[in-house]
Amino acid sequence: MWNVSYDVIMQTSIGVRYGTMSVTVDNSKINGILDILKKANPFHGNINEKGACQIKGELTTLMRTIPYDAVGRITKETLVLRLNGERENFEITGTASAPFPAEEKEQTT
Repeated sequence: MWNVSYDVIMQTSIGVRYGTMSVTVDNSKINGILDILKKANPFHGNINEKGACQIKGELTTLMRTIPYDAVGRITKETLVLRLNGERENFEITGTASAPFPAEEKEQTT
């Protein structure tokens, strides 16, 4: 089992939107929270050992809620997902968030 938080970018017809995605993988099951468009929504699905996944969830906008099915690849370092909604498709990419600020290494001479 592993848990990773990602900083994500979603491509929309009206521009780029930024958010976060928290992912928990337990064997072949995946679930988590997609926090984008000022709303946090849960998702769930399946994932294989190579990171290929299928998930279901909803995006909540100011105007409506969009159910989606997504396919893509999620690893401990990155994610790429294609969300297929009722009328729109969105692409989400992301990289793992730093768990804490990186410490500067002491220089050696």
